[in-house]
Amino acid sequence: MANKETANVEKIVIRPFLDQKQKQSAGSDFTIPINPESYAQSYKVEAKQKTTGGNQGSAPEYKFTAPEQLKLDFTLDNTGTIEGNVLNGTEVKDQVDQLLAVVYKMQGEAHKPAILKIQWGLFTFDCVLTTLDINYVLFKPNGAPLRAKVSATFTQYTEPKKRVAKEDKHSPDLFRSVRVADGDTLPLLCYKNYGDPALYMQVAYYNELVSVRKLRTDDELGFPPVKQSETQKTS
Repeated sequence: MANKETANVEKIVIRPFLDQKQKQSAGSDFTIPINPESYAQSYKVEAKQKTTGGNQGSAPEYKFTAPEQLKLDFTLDNTGTIEGNVLNGTEVKDQVDQLLAVVYKMQGEAHKPAILKIQWGLFTFDCVLTTLDINYVLFKPNGAPLRAKVSATFTQYTEPKKRVAKEDKHSPDLFRSVRVADGDTLPLLCYKNYGDPALYMQVAYYNELVSVRKLRTDDELGFPPVKQSETQKTS
């Protein structure tokens, strides 16, 4: 009875996709052969510290919420000693190759690693691989690995249109952090974020910009909340 129950335990499946909407598969799934005892989720909020002369401290201001991260630690094994191992009999090197093909290697059509969906029962997590560490710990007499400890971290991925709709970045009462792209101007960014290019002086003052004419590409600018009436002054 115990063996039957073990066989029916759902395994973690990692599904690769080529496209952002996850409609085009990037190949075969990878099933983690031995479920981990636990998994860890990480949440992070970035804050901007602003100090002024004569003050010992200041209240941090919200910059952005970083994407959620998921960490999985699991074992790849071919010793025949672990019950429920669905890849027992497959060389550990081949198991590692299968894993890398799904989560790490460049997908020819997309020219980047796959977008992933991790599923474990009712739990799902759309993501991309961030880090992957493989530690070989047990070997055959000829040096071939019999067991590997895998530690993988995945960063949450949200399809761009869904992310924009969820964030509602045009709401004037939300703080957001914006990375400057080549060709961006402050009035243009104010129009994109507030719907009002005339607010550029307030944003310049908030970010302590020396010049509003030249923005440096890849700089992060903060767009603080503004009153609704301010966004309607030029309307």
